[in-house]
Amino acid sequence: MSATAIPRPQAGRRRGLKGLAGALAFVCLVLFLLAIEQKQAVQAWAAVRDGAAPAASRIFHWAADGASDGLNGLKTAAVGTDGPLTAAPEAMVLAGEFGPADDITRDTTGGVTFTGAVIRLERGETFRTRPLRIAAGSEAFNSLRETFATRLDAAGDAQIELRAVVPQSRDQAVAASPLCGGAAPGVAALLHRRDHVELMLFRERTIVGPDAPVDGLCGVWRFRAR
Repeated sequence: MSATAIPRPQAGRRRGLKGLAGALAFVCLVLFLLAIEQKQAVQAWAAVRDGAAPAASRIFHWAADGASDGLNGLKTAAVGTDGPLTAAPEAMVLAGEFGPADDITRDTTGGVTFTGAVIRLERGETFRTRPLRIAAGSEAFNSLRETFATRLDAAGDAQIELRAVVPQSRDQAVAASPLCGGAAPGVAALLHRRDHVELMLFRERTIVGPDAPVDGLCGVWRFRAR
């Protein structure tokens, strides 16, 4: 007479945790489908790509490995071990019209309009850009160790959006600009806070960082929402 197998108490619990993992993955998918109905579809996709999708993948692997470590293992799988998410350049959305916030900006550039990757200044300058990265306000942008925070009167943890200035079309070079003393601009740095925007423009081939030349900065202009 064969012995009847006695089910282990952990078996039912593991099945329940695997079901929870599948439910969480389904919730991620539903949230994404709801989000893409909104105008912020690009940001929603970035959030899913950088956060929800990797979390769902980790949860599936956790379940496939036998739901190790119970609820603690599930929490670890959901959060990950890479630390907090940071904003990506493509997730930063700046749009709309801004007027000059000081006399220098009024006399030099006038207002500014942000439309996707294009920065259009009222006095005729138009820059097409692409994302580079997000810099912290505490980062130095030249060899004098001058920081964005100091120059823009911002906090050390302020997020500065760095964009590369690119040609208007593939068969052209970036045009020279009077804002850079007749040189071509290379990098635009933007700080958006509430109804204000600060724009820093750097000359072409300037690597924005602690080794950059002091004369790499073309200027700083300040705007406020109209």
